[in-house]
Amino acid sequence: MALFLAASTTPGSAAPDINGKWRTPDGATIEIAPCGAGPCGKIAAFSPPPGYSLQTTRDANNKDASKRSRKILRLTVLWRLKPKDERWVGRIYDPRRGFSAEATVTRKTRDTLNLKGCVRVLFKVCEEETWRRTN
Repeated sequence: MALFLAASTTPGSAAPDINGKWRTPDGATIEIAPCGAGPCGKIAAFSPPPGYSLQTTRDANNKDASKRSRKILRLTVLWRLKPKDERWVGRIYDPRRGFSAEATVTRKTRDTLNLKGCVRVLFKVCEEETWRRTN
């Protein structure tokens, strides 16, 4: 009976499973999978710029010049994700703009994730987008 009571009183407000393949509004596919203590997201597919392929596209817009030779394919764009209430918080990287931001990932439905990225300039600036499950 004590085991049943202990099992039935575990918190129900844990961060949801976000593993899988997700399509961004720009058409890239991000694969979220276990990565150390929490999940992380890597670029699995995207539309390369003219004259480039998936294998030859580099992180050319990175603010850090020493990272501009990194390949975009399989680049980690979500990391340090930790559960917080019913969402995940960590960092997100946008290779289109070349900078990272604070990230909040919330699963809205089984097939949609809401991502919010925030940076502090003179004040906090945030953007949100919805990713849709592809698998």
